[in-house]
Amino acid sequence: MKNILRLVVAFAAALLLVQQGYAQGTVQGQAIDENGEALIGATILLVGSSRGTATDFDGNYVLENVPAGEQQLRASYTGYGDLTKTITVKDGETVTLDFQLGEDAEVLEEVVVIGYGSVRKEDATGVVAKIDDKNFNRGAIVSPEQLLTGKVAGVQIAPGDGSPGGGSAIRIRGGTSINASNEPLFVIDGMPIDNEGFAGGRNPLNFLNPSDIESFTVLKDASATAIYGSRGANGVIIITTKKGQAGSRPRVNYDGYYTVNEIRGEPAMLDADNFRDVVTFFAPSRLNALGNNNTNWFDEMLRQAQGQNHSLSVSGGGQDFGYRISAGYQQLEGIILGSETERASFSLNYNHRFFDDKLKINTNLRGARTRDAFDPGIGAAWDFDPTQPVLDPDNEAFGGFFSYGNGLAPRNPVSAVEQRVDEGQSFRTIGNMEIEYSLGDLVEGLSVKTNLGFDVNQGDRNTFEPTTYTNTQVANFNGLVKIENYTRTNYLFDAYLNYDKSLNDRNNLKLTLGYSYQDFYEQYPLFEGQNLSTDQFGINGPAQAEDVFPSNSVFENRLISFWGRAIYNFDERYVLTATLRRDGSTRFGPESRWGLFPSAAVAWRVLQEDWAGSLNNIFSDLKLRVSYGITGNQEIGDYRYLPQYAFSDQRARYQIGTDADGNPIFINTARPNAYDPGLQWEETASLNVGLEFGFANGRINGALEYYTQNTDQLLFEVNVPAGTNLSDRVLTNIGELQNQGVELTLNANLLKTSDMSWDLTGNIAYNRNEVLGLSNIAGDAGILRGGIAGGVGNNVQILRVGQAVDAFYVYEHILNDDGTPVSDEDDLMMYVDQNGDGQINELDRRIFQNPAPDILYGLTSNFQFKGFDLAMTIRGAVGNYVYNNNASNRGYYQRVQGVNIGNDQFFLNNVHESVLETQFVAPQYFSDYYVEDASFMRLDNVTLGYTLLPKRGISSLRFYVTGQNLLVFTKYSGLDPEVGVGGIDNAPFPRPMGFIFGASLGL
Repeated sequence: MKNILRLVVAFAAALLLVQQGYAQGTVQGQAIDENGEALIGATILLVGSSRGTATDFDGNYVLENVPAGEQQLRASYTGYGDLTKTITVKDGETVTLDFQLGEDAEVLEEVVVIGYGSVRKEDATGVVAKIDDKNFNRGAIVSPEQLLTGKVAGVQIAPGDGSPGGGSAIRIRGGTSINASNEPLFVIDGMPIDNEGFAGGRNPLNFLNPSDIESFTVLKDASATAIYGSRGANGVIIITTKKGQAGSRPRVNYDGYYTVNEIRGEPAMLDADNFRDVVTFFAPSRLNALGNNNTNWFDEMLRQAQGQNHSLSVSGGGQDFGYRISAGYQQLEGIILGSETERASFSLNYNHRFFDDKLKINTNLRGARTRDAFDPGIGAAWDFDPTQPVLDPDNEAFGGFFSYGNGLAPRNPVSAVEQRVDEGQSFRTIGNMEIEYSLGDLVEGLSVKTNLGFDVNQGDRNTFEPTTYTNTQVANFNGLVKIENYTRTNYLFDAYLNYDKSLNDRNNLKLTLGYSYQDFYEQYPLFEGQNLSTDQFGINGPAQAEDVFPSNSVFENRLISFWGRAIYNFDERYVLTATLRRDGSTRFGPESRWGLFPSAAVAWRVLQEDWAGSLNNIFSDLKLRVSYGITGNQEIGDYRYLPQYAFSDQRARYQIGTDADGNPIFINTARPNAYDPGLQWEETASLNVGLEFGFANGRINGALEYYTQNTDQLLFEVNVPAGTNLSDRVLTNIGELQNQGVELTLNANLLKTSDMSWDLTGNIAYNRNEVLGLSNIAGDAGILRGGIAGGVGNNVQILRVGQAVDAFYVYEHILNDDGTPVSDEDDLMMYVDQNGDGQINELDRRIFQNPAPDILYGLTSNFQFKGFDLAMTIRGAVGNYVYNNNASNRGYYQRVQGVNIGNDQFFLNNVHESVLETQFVAPQYFSDYYVEDASFMRLDNVTLGYTLLPKRGISSLRFYVTGQNLLVFTKYSGLDPEVGVGGIDNAPFPRPMGFIFGASLGL
């Protein structure tokens, strides 16, 4: 990695320092706008070369070593037209050349990326939200989606936990499926990627360096997503990375930071003294099972985590080409011992125009090596007896750590961290080449474009458990070595024709007709070895295993598509978009393999009407949109429509007799899996009505959306009657689901002067989901879901017609006058007998809330005063409920009665502090007491920065400090109200609070 950084730095230095020529002079001057205001950071380029500079805070520039003679200099600035001037330079002299740039209407037109192309924002008929790098979240960001959290109305990005580089669940306008994936499709620079999880890392998106991203474009309704057909039901997120610009001078940019993170709050378990008091009161006969220590297992497991990040890029371009090269390194510790993530990344973009811009080639290549160290989890720290020690030097069988030496007892959490090895690494490379050629000589406005791409991900995950951690006292084998390898490839070929023609002054037509072929291949070889003869070789000792269990899994699927799109603009007033895509997927059988996905949308730009003159005094923009379309979902895994057989290994064989010596003879078995040959596509029909508006000459703008989405042919694994299939559960199409909602987005430029600016962006969204139908489910019956820790096979959620997905299904607990739950041995005294039959059973459980938020909101503020900048993001949710499984599984007194592990020896489990309020003796897993309101408001990040005035050779230098996850306001009693989209909180990796200290430099 160091060698790569040295090469990049050397290359940048060479670009900046080459100053050849015999007779040279200096050009200086100033760049201003039409009002005489200085343009800060404008590019001044010597035409025909890559030599250039940038203006300072006063708009001044100095360009040295300009060859003598007549030369051309070009000034450029975002949002303004380029200006080229000619000047005569004399050897050894300094001449002055000033530039006054005017706003360019074409440049100022905002362009948004859509599937297989782009359109002017005015022509967009779908719901498209664009977030650029100026509005990204700040902090120790590992995965790209974290940049977007809280920024787009109706987009929920729920972190699964607080592990470094941990994944997030992303929902755009709620989930449209139950068993199939609800994750959106990601498209990176035109390359649709596979973002399924994998063994070697925490998050498949971690390979992408956030510093390389220029913008996100979120496609939300069918008009925008139907062009992606079978993968558009959950929305599409298009990632556009940074590129070099033709005609720009060489630029070097560096950004680096140091971060420190720690837990905010602590799990609510009893400390050693309180634990002794509880045992003394409730189970005095178990006092001899207590230890003599005061151990805080969370303090033993947690740490103040540190990390660093470095990103370096070199960009520039000549008259017809642009380039950008970047390299990055990131290393972050987790707050749980043993957890860490590390990434070394690179990227390259090169774009070139040939033959008077008739031929355009754009090439992207990026890759990364990510390494993750996985912690063993923190669940044992919740359970372990706080009176026991961490170490027991005499216990050589367990490496000198205290252990009960019984498989029923929890493991010493520190022993797990110190003795186990669990590491994974991934090498992922993504690249594509787009080639576009204009056929305007044949047909005006016609061009052809091809896109060739690949995505290769290879890696492994290695696990080692020594015999001093896993042995026959706690398991049925001595020691473990597990090596998981994987290879995943994704190859893409797109070819399409574009036709863009102004038919006359009032009519414009854009047509796209295309074909796509995408092939996916996955292979997962696995080796597991048990009963090690020695621990000395660690993960490198599979040969020391007495019992080995090799396996290999191979999956392949293919997607072939044809699509077309027409965009018709009449008189800049009415815009009509129609899209049609036909997909064929090998994930479905021959009878159901092809799907058709249409959409249509219309937009009306009201202010363009002749009669709307009076409205122009109020609005700067007013556009009404309506769209309807059908999208699909094919993310169900491979071969689910085919009969498959799973072969057993040595751990599951069948005895067929004995040999001549009387030894048993075993054979491996082939077990058939359940399947449904008639699997069909999930299809989501979506209607959207939207209003875009602007006031005060565009300083205030926004959009209001109403939508409804109906998903038919829901794919779900259901129970089947015995004997009707090859298993008791099968994936099949079962019913219908609906999402309805309203979204509001507001953007305001509250203040803008030469020294000060303040931009405020807010969004709020309401969504309600409902199960409309379930096949073969009668009346009020439903499908139980939401498995919890505690007991055997307990579920606290249900799918039921007329209710929200995964609604909580629990007893109504009777409360005392002080609001605490009644505790009694008789269930009739604790729970409401809903049907009045004099007993408490399954029929008395009721629907009570659900985990999906009713309202999501976000607020982003960006304030600048001279060299200072202050940015913050606040986000939250209302109406989301969480089942506190930490309390339900640990909040009862029977836990201190102990478990007999032989020879009249007992181990005791720690108890959740909630028991001091509830006084529950036995577990009450189905009590609605544990279903808590988890509405919250979070101060996600705050950044304060200061940018120094440019100096010769330095175009920008900024120092900043960021606070991350600083404050959370919530009624939820657990550590964090965000526990993923499932709504069950069971000892997740705690989310840390962090501080970042960084600097960025531009040359």
